[in-house]
Amino acid sequence: MTATDLAAKLQEILRPRLRFLKEGDAVPMDEDLGRLGLDSMASIDLLMDIESQLGVQIPDEMMTVDTFATGNHLLAVIEKLV
Repeated sequence: MTATDLAAKLQEILRPRLRFLKEGDAVPMDEDLGRLGLDSMASIDLLMDIESQLGVQIPDEMMTVDTFATGNHLLAVIEKLV
């Protein structure tokens, strides 16, 4: 999977969990995911979907507030694991 494909897939996974993002708007990868509506429960679902759909397992030591701060931060972590 290319970096572009990975970013597109992550955006597809993120979109349903960002409840403050207007329908049809692109997922802003550099904005705070919490401000876009990602809460702690949605983060757990997000993590499970990332692991199942992208075939990666994010180790406990990489599960930090910074990892889930923005889509770009999350993408950078995933890229290290692919």
